[in-house]
Amino acid sequence: MSYPVFKARHVMGSLTQLNTKDHNGQPEANENKHHWFMGFAVPKAEWDPIWNHMYNTAANDPSCTAALCGQAGFNWKIEDCDAPENPQNLGKPSYPAGHMLIKFTRYKVMGCVSLVDGNYQPIVNPASVKKGDYFYVAASTKFNGAATVKTNAGMYQNLEGLMFAAPGEEIVSEGGFNAQSAFAGFQGGQVAAGQQAPAATPPAQQAQATPSATPATATPPATQAPVTPAHDLVQPQTPGNATPPPVLEAPVATPPAEPSYDVQGTVYTKSQLLKMPGWTEAHLAGLTQV
Repeated sequence: MSYPVFKARHVMGSLTQLNTKDHNGQPEANENKHHWFMGFAVPKAEWDPIWNHMYNTAANDPSCTAALCGQAGFNWKIEDCDAPENPQNLGKPSYPAGHMLIKFTRYKVMGCVSLVDGNYQPIVNPASVKKGDYFYVAASTKFNGAATVKTNAGMYQNLEGLMFAAPGEEIVSEGGFNAQSAFAGFQGGQVAAGQQAPAATPPAQQAQATPSATPATATPPATQAPVTPAHDLVQPQTPGNATPPPVLEAPVATPPAEPSYDVQGTVYTKSQLLKMPGWTEAHLAGLTQV
């Protein structure tokens, strides 16, 4: 069942990068297990409507009931950021204090999540949003069908779509560096053209050969007199020795034109879109081909 749309902060995973590895970090051969994963933090003051919907969906499902979902260990796919399952996560940027964390998984077969701006236009540049930004979340939940807690009974948390709400402080991966956070409160100096990459120096041109003042005049070959064959020495041609006709080369087929797509009024080729960070074939399914 679908949740009421709620506002949350993206704190975990990636909105656009498809996960193609298994739990051990090795390439996952089964493409049906490739997925997007992301976690969103919801202020505890706004959590009750989400929790009530989640609990009622589980308790009212005849194959689940309150007897099962009320047991310790039932997998809701949520965490209390003030008391995370792994105590080492306490205080990390991905576990902001005073929030509840809800985790979503979306498999490749479902297609990439719909990501739009405030004008309902697709956000096609992954670099335009970041971990730490706020989004309006459209999602749903469903009992996973497992009979017992020991067999991982719990809820699916399905992400349907996201609309950008507001920018937030960027959350970098562990071991990364956030200059804005590290140097907060300090006034640095400005560097002229510090954000501009140096212009590439073109390679040196090769010296061109200087033509001679007077080009040499080519001497045509002398005209030879035609040779008259001695007919008594010419062997007659037989059908078996006839010169075969020349072999005609097959015409070269022209390759089909690369498909192009209209993205917010700009036309991109398929290869251009797939070169953008985080883009996959799944992103192209919802675009208009031109």
